[in-house]
Amino acid sequence: MKKFQTKMWCSLTLAVFLALFLVPAWSQQSGSSPAPTASDSSAGAPPAATANGGPDIENPPLSGLDEPASEPAYGGRSYLVPGIQISESVNSTSNGLASNRSGTNEIARGLGSLDLQKVWKTSRMGLDYIAGGTVYQGHVNQAHLGSAYQVHTFSFDERILWRTGQFAFRDSFSFLPEGAFGSGSYGGSGAFNSGAGSGGVAGVGSIPGGVGIGIGSIGIQPRITNFSGIDLTQALSPRSTVVVSVGYNYTDFLANAQSSLPLINSQMSSAQIGYDYLLNHHDRLSATYAYQNFRFPSAGSGNINAHIWHFTYGHRVTGKLNLVLGGGPQLIIFHNPTLTLPNKISATGRAQLSYQASSRTSAQFSYNYQVSPGSGFFAGSNTNLVHVSLNHTLGRRWTLTMDGGYSYSSRLQTSLLGASTASHYDYWYVGSSMRRQLGRYFGAFMSYQYNDIRFNGTVCTTPGTCGNTSARQTGLVGIDWHPHPFRLD
Repeated sequence: MKKFQTKMWCSLTLAVFLALFLVPAWSQQSGSSPAPTASDSSAGAPPAATANGGPDIENPPLSGLDEPASEPAYGGRSYLVPGIQISESVNSTSNGLASNRSGTNEIARGLGSLDLQKVWKTSRMGLDYIAGGTVYQGHVNQAHLGSAYQVHTFSFDERILWRTGQFAFRDSFSFLPEGAFGSGSYGGSGAFNSGAGSGGVAGVGSIPGGVGIGIGSIGIQPRITNFSGIDLTQALSPRSTVVVSVGYNYTDFLANAQSSLPLINSQMSSAQIGYDYLLNHHDRLSATYAYQNFRFPSAGSGNINAHIWHFTYGHRVTGKLNLVLGGGPQLIIFHNPTLTLPNKISATGRAQLSYQASSRTSAQFSYNYQVSPGSGFFAGSNTNLVHVSLNHTLGRRWTLTMDGGYSYSSRLQTSLLGASTASHYDYWYVGSSMRRQLGRYFGAFMSYQYNDIRFNGTVCTTPGTCGNTSARQTGLVGIDWHPHPFRLD
């Protein structure tokens, strides 16, 4: 593990050096100017995604992995955007578990980001990378853990485009000391949105089955997650489209995670096929069949198969409104070597709303209900997930962000690891951040977030050694640096 950390720190140092010195120097020597916006008349030809075919970026298939976009990032040009964020936060933990007792500590974070988009005539590549370090200072409740951790998130996609479709390969990797829901590894979702990166402007797609992978965590629980997948989108006519995709996802909780709560590693394989029909310019229907296989190598429990039939309606007004509503039945089949569990028939659900109220104000709401790996606490669970966010620009330099989320997960089967004596848990967070642009490249921000997780039973394998609730407050201040995009074409 020490060798791995040393190599990653060396890679991070090299990446920051390249971003700060070599890339700007190369850009100046080549005489390039900042990348134009989509409205710049000098932006040249449209991107490959629209000039040479491929799915409609404004209204992509509902059964696919792409999110709607009013226009390509930076006019569809090739570009590189580096960034740096430095922050200091104070955490106050209360009503904690025995492995994470009440206390206050300071946390220092340094992060570097890199966003890349490269456009060719018949293909496009997108890459987002955030890397850095977290140092816990003062009160550290978990004595068996260290005080310094690395943070890495990496997303990549490569698309081959033709007139009526695309073939895409996607990969998303993360190495985090805490769960992804609420962005605790970055000091809260407000800190992540304010300066930890450009927010994925490279257009890397979403992850199928991602709900429940990292929803809810207790203190420091280092984990590695990775999703790899391929998908094929083919238009059968101007109105109808077929999407086929397969993927593999795993979560590995490292050996230095909670000693009193041995978490459950998971592996998930998925495949799905969907048919989309465009009713008109604004409305679309979709029917999807998906198969998911969940494996838990060391949980002392069986595996789970899920067969899902999902029907979705989408309504989109470009640049203003995006509404998606869907649901359907699912069949859950258990393969347990020690217990005979009956198959279950339940439902899946999905709702998503994005609304651009004005050029300064936007709001997002999403809801998902489906089978998930269980976040390390359960060997499979039914998970409800809600997320709400609001973004508002105050004048020319100030930006306000409000963010909140709630998840409820119920256990599908018993296991020897994880929260073995609990049958469900709920986790919620709410936070806000304020950011001010200090100049052309620098900005300062502050944020606050409150997290709370509650189980209906003890979360330890040995009853009586710990409780069932944990809450945390985080206040954070920081600065960030983002130059104008460097054009690569």
